[in-house]
Amino acid sequence: MKKLLQILILTLITACGSTKNTSDLIADEKFELCSEIKYNRLVTEFGPIEGKLIYKQNIHSLFENSLITEKYLTEISKNGYSELLKKVTRKEIKPEFFEKLKSDLGFDPDLLFPVNSDLSCYGYLIEQLNILDKSSWQYEFCLAHNKYEAYGNLKTDSQYLIDVLNKIPDDKFKLIMYRKLFLDIIYRTLN
Repeated sequence: MKKLLQILILTLITACGSTKNTSDLIADEKFELCSEIKYNRLVTEFGPIEGKLIYKQNIHSLFENSLITEKYLTEISKNGYSELLKKVTRKEIKPEFFEKLKSDLGFDPDLLFPVNSDLSCYGYLIEQLNILDKSSWQYEFCLAHNKYEAYGNLKTDSQYLIDVLNKIPDDKFKLIMYRKLFLDIIYRTLN
């Protein structure tokens, strides 16, 4: 009986401690699903006709890999992206980089880098599913992004954009789905 009581108490403590993690995992899952649905719609309905489907579906990873190969992106971290955003503003990324990327892909991926398409997924999680509230990092991320856009100076080294970047927890930034917004901004700014 004593062991059963210990297990029950341990389970309750673990359950209470992991409620935040559970809702965060659910938010990750729903955000990823929303992003994938939006992106797959873009790829199949509005994307370029030519080009391999696997390339189109993984364009952000391919773009990021090219940035790493050409040494524009030195590490996949918030610090690495912050430095990359500064390089974009200083026009250190050569136009030939994009020509090579297009040549390697075999098509122009321009339409695959939409402006702010994932932000509506955050709105969906906050307003319609009520998974996130004002205390979540995603909510803070959206507010920071709105400030970046409202400021009107949409430079990639803007302190407002760096604030947006810093709202993402380090462990979440490891996931490509949370880096896509910045890759979209970088591609759109330079191309």
